[in-house]
Amino acid sequence: MPVEALTLSSGQRCELVRIERDLIPNYYMLAFPLAQGQPSKHEIQEMLVYGMERAQALSLEHTGDAQAFTILYSGYSARREKGWHVHIVLLGNRWRKAWLYLVLCGKNLLQAFGLRRDDAPRGSR
Repeated sequence: MPVEALTLSSGQRCELVRIERDLIPNYYMLAFPLAQGQPSKHEIQEMLVYGMERAQALSLEHTGDAQAFTILYSGYSARREKGWHVHIVLLGNRWRKAWLYLVLCGKNLLQAFGLRRDDAPRGSR
């Protein structure tokens, strides 16, 4: 369920969704819905600006520091889920950032060993 939806200047929408994960608290995803296809270069730029603004506002609201967040983007060939999206994680301190990277390391190792679903395209390397 979207926390917010933004209508882009093109008329397309993007959605900010709160992801409920025990291992990663205060986790949001800004996504361009799959039904709309892939965003244009201009739509991506507009969504990244919106994502930064929302990350700062959410971070200030949740941690008291507008700069205590991380934004992660994976290109098409490196992401697990189909569709354009960025991850916004509110941190608060260096320990939470270290924890985030530890969780991501474990997730990516499981995918690399084929123990976790991975929709990334298979191409020549």
